[in-house]
Amino acid sequence: MFSSIRMRKARDSGITRGPHVSAWTTLSLAVVLIVGACFAMQAPGEEPEFTKTWKFQGRSGAVDVVLTKFSNGPTSLHIWPEHRPSSISEEAGFLAKALQDLREMQLDPRSIDWISLRLSEPDAIWKVAQEAVASAEWRRATKRGPSRYYPLVTRFLNESGAYAEWDRVFQKYGLSLKVAGVEKVGMEPFAKLHMPCPQGNTCQRLLIPTDALVQLNVIPRTR
Repeated sequence: MFSSIRMRKARDSGITRGPHVSAWTTLSLAVVLIVGACFAMQAPGEEPEFTKTWKFQGRSGAVDVVLTKFSNGPTSLHIWPEHRPSSISEEAGFLAKALQDLREMQLDPRSIDWISLRLSEPDAIWKVAQEAVASAEWRRATKRGPSRYYPLVTRFLNESGAYAEWDRVFQKYGLSLKVAGVEKVGMEPFAKLHMPCPQGNTCQRLLIPTDALVQLNVIPRTR
């Protein structure tokens, strides 16, 4: 998945190109790619030193949070709903419980290097959509290909505070989250959100990001 994004702390660049994917129907493929990214970074035949899977029951269905730790490589979290999208707010609670469990297992949450996920939460998509609607640069970029609009999706995710509730969970451990990059961005017309255009904009036909594979770097919090 993120073969050209370096999975390292404090690394906030590395946008790559990738084909569009359809929306929720390709979840199984996305999960395989997400999990495979972590294993692809290791030496051939190297097994994880430790893995832990949490299964949470959300309002829309089950949500998995998976920790993978390699002895000579990164430690990562992967989060995804099994069937239907949940919300950032609900997933923040799941992450809080997972980090608390790590402390109880004598594992330091500060050892986590990155989080991989799929952009599917309606509240995060709405925040990104509002950024896209207000951006003339976005309208131009959608006509020029992934190399132009992938960096904008990354910027919109950061500047909109799409994962702010997750960030607050990590702040308790002296950490911050920052979107490092996206891949396989899928887009649909704004009208598919069934929301009114922000005042002063015409946007029902505007393509907006509604699907992507996302990497968030976990970095020390600066004061």
